[in-house]
Amino acid sequence: MKKIKEILLNNWHLKILSLLVAFLLWLNITSTQKTRLEFYADVKVLNKPKNIKIEKIEPEKVLIVIEGVRSKLNQVNISNIKVYVDGRRLKKGKNQLKVFVKPSDGENFNVVQVKPDRIYIYTTR
Repeated sequence: MKKIKEILLNNWHLKILSLLVAFLLWLNITSTQKTRLEFYADVKVLNKPKNIKIEKIEPEKVLIVIEGVRSKLNQVNISNIKVYVDGRRLKKGKNQLKVFVKPSDGENFNVVQVKPDRIYIYTTR
């Protein structure tokens, strides 16, 4: 019993200091570590001409993969991320449009992947 007490109390200030340094290193690594977040989002059609009626969007949802610092990515509100296509050039029939992703103001992340990156919109007049 005496030997265990001696091991624990010998250089106790250095042992506490080493625990503190280890904790700070762990905190630094985990806070700056990049991570990815995947989610499905509905695609909205912006700037649609008034004389065009959308019959079908295929697919209706796309997979979005974003990457960023873990601490910032945990604060991202997915519902504020805009996933859209620009419908200015829609014409009657089958249209293939590129999908765009726009983060809300103040959010800092990179869009790694949009799958599929193009969708089909079927329209009539």
